[in-house]
Amino acid sequence: MYYILKEEATKKIIGKAREKAGDMKKLSKELKIAKSAFYLYLRKERPFSEIKLNKIVNYADIKIKEEDIEKTLPDNWKQIKGGVNCVKIKKRNGTFEEQLQLCHRKSSTYMKRFHKTMKKESPEKYYKEQYEKFKKVGGYKFVTKNGEKVRNKLELETANKLKELGFNYEYEPYINFEGNCFFPDFIVNNNVLIECTMWRGYDKAIKLKKKIDALKNKYKIYVLIPKALNNYYKMVDNHVIYDLHEMTL
Repeated sequence: MYYILKEEATKKIIGKAREKAGDMKKLSKELKIAKSAFYLYLRKERPFSEIKLNKIVNYADIKIKEEDIEKTLPDNWKQIKGGVNCVKIKKRNGTFEEQLQLCHRKSSTYMKRFHKTMKKESPEKYYKEQYEKFKKVGGYKFVTKNGEKVRNKLELETANKLKELGFNYEYEPYINFEGNCFFPDFIVNNNVLIECTMWRGYDKAIKLKKKIDALKNKYKIYVLIPKALNNYYKMVDNHVIYDLHEMTL
């Protein structure tokens, strides 16, 4: 921590210490603080570090009151000040925007390289981490009887029903099939996938069809929807169910 003291308090503390030592040169030698530092303190051009301030007040045998302190600064105030000054200089020189764009380009290049490397060398870890980030902003607010956080009431009801029926299931498992990554809503008994949706729109059906086409040779796939949405999911009609009891495992 660093301290800026009020002018009167600074003069009093340093004056008492100098009086005890005899002069500023002797005070500097006694406390092992550069003589020039004392003049900077007196002109309020440098804040006291906590260590040096304690040295001076202990030597002068004087106490600091709370009202003597004008301002406190964090330990990294020099770095903060240096960063602010650097930005000011670059703005005056007209190089700030250019430097900012360069940082963005470097950051973008690094991130592209990072994603490419992770996908190649650790695909499962990469996709799971990315999916976890997505889940944090995805509004997973319902909790199942098994303790999973799910997105909506249909997923909640499905999870609880699967548990009630005694099925061994996993919520949003990672599946890598033929080099493609998927996170279906549920996998049951390791061979049945269930997708739950209440989305009113044809775009969801298009995405589901692509997923079904990619995985249908390995898994039995069901799309669980409210019956009122049937018209939106005609293109995956062969996989649509309205109740878990319609499944055949």
